Amino acid sequence: MKTVIISGGDIKDYKFCSDIVKSADRIICADGGTSHAMNMRLTPDVIIGDMDSSSAELIDYFRDKNVEVIQYPVEKDKTDTHICVEYALDFSTEIIILGATGNRIDHMLANISLLKLGIAEDIPISIIDSNNHIRMIKDSITLQGNKGDIFSLIPYTEKVEGVSVKGAHYELDNVVMELGDPYGVSNCFEEEKVEITLKKGYLLVIKTED
Repeated sequence: MKTVIISGGDIKDYKFCSDIVKSADRIICADGGTSHAMNMRLTPDVIIGDMDSSSAELIDYFRDKNVEVIQYPVEKDKTDTHICVEYALDFSTEIIILGATGNRIDHMLANISLLKLGIAEDIPISIIDSNNHIRMIKDSITLQGNKGDIFSLIPYTEKVEGVSVKGAHYELDNVVMELGDPYGVSNCFEEEKVEITLKKGYLLVIKTED
């Protein structure tokens, strides 16, 4: 089951996001994501959060459409998006998070860290906006694209060992990437398929457009 979580960060291109949501089996709004859902004329399956970013009128509007609302206290240890991801892991085979980037760098970094939760459950989690597709891996991934497409590899642990990249302009063979030495930024496709593997550690894989 593919689940889309709509968070309360920036969404600049609703058409782009609507196309992604169309493929979802279930839609979850994380509190402020309700305004994005309204703008996309979507009715989520459930709204989760402390409701400090949504108006009472908007929540009542969705309640009238029989949308389940799970409310948490404002003072809590987890962000609304974090709670939504944990909720979705119980039934999803894939999770996509929209509205997870934007001006709040603290929230964006926290959301990126949530990608790690899917690895233990073997459930791929992606953060997608109109310019970026962000994933985290501990073993391998194959990227699809066109020659010249840009991608970056950023270590998420102190060391990422045994990194190999094939099909890219800058290919790698069994190298070590270290936190604080981001030499994997702005690589590009030489072929329509780029294969990335690693032996130990966690690696952020970001396919991006300027």
